[in-house]
Amino acid sequence: MNKGTFEGDIDEIKFVQDFNSNKDKYNNFLSNFQSFKNLLMVRVTTKQLSQLSGKKVFTRSDCYLSSISDNIQNIIKENDYYLSEEILDSHRIKYQKIPYSGVSIKMTTSNKFQILKTGPNSFKSLFNCYELGAGASLFCMRKEELVKNRDVIKGWKTSIDNMTNFFDKFTKGDELFYLNQQKCADIKNFSNLEIKRIIDESQDLQKKIFNGIGLYEEPYTAYYFYHGKQIKILTTIPYIVTTGSGRSKGNYTIVLKP
Repeated sequence: MNKGTFEGDIDEIKFVQDFNSNKDKYNNFLSNFQSFKNLLMVRVTTKQLSQLSGKKVFTRSDCYLSSISDNIQNIIKENDYYLSEEILDSHRIKYQKIPYSGVSIKMTTSNKFQILKTGPNSFKSLFNCYELGAGASLFCMRKEELVKNRDVIKGWKTSIDNMTNFFDKFTKGDELFYLNQQKCADIKNFSNLEIKRIIDESQDLQKKIFNGIGLYEEPYTAYYFYHGKQIKILTTIPYIVTTGSGRSKGNYTIVLKP
């Protein structure tokens, strides 16, 4: 559930402000954390190490609960109840990050957000192969684009020979399959369905993809989801499998979105 758009940032800021100024409104959520005192919602403004990519990235949680014993009423008022890691750190405020309190915030008026965007190496870590990612990324809509498929296969760190064997049901041993519009369409459709099947049949994979469990330290996983007017436990979200927008420029990614 990637962040970074202006609209998404505004939505996260508004949620944090609303939560910190109207905590009674969120009593059902807060009841899960009764052992902690002086709880306030803090927006994530740092990148954290991902066990999937080995890089620091934006995390699944957009905000989380923190226990703050210092008197920060002036800071709260100055920022109209908005708090972020950046604000607290800049004021050298000590705060306890509450595990398992991460919330993923999405636009209240839109389903236009990404659940997951993964490149070849991260895809391989999740699905144990490059070929399904390459298959899902093949060009097949227009004949003139088929020549790009050689670069797609190379960009996905596999080979024409590996693809021919992996998708033998469709290639029938034809090493020029990537220039055949119908074969590419069949491979693409199969790959999308197979990726979805693998996810749907694996709870471990679902926790990684939807919650970030096992990928980030607490509280940077998302155990909760806010998309509307209430915080709900985050399990799975209906999704489709598609490609990222940079395919023509050599930026190969698989995207899950509602």
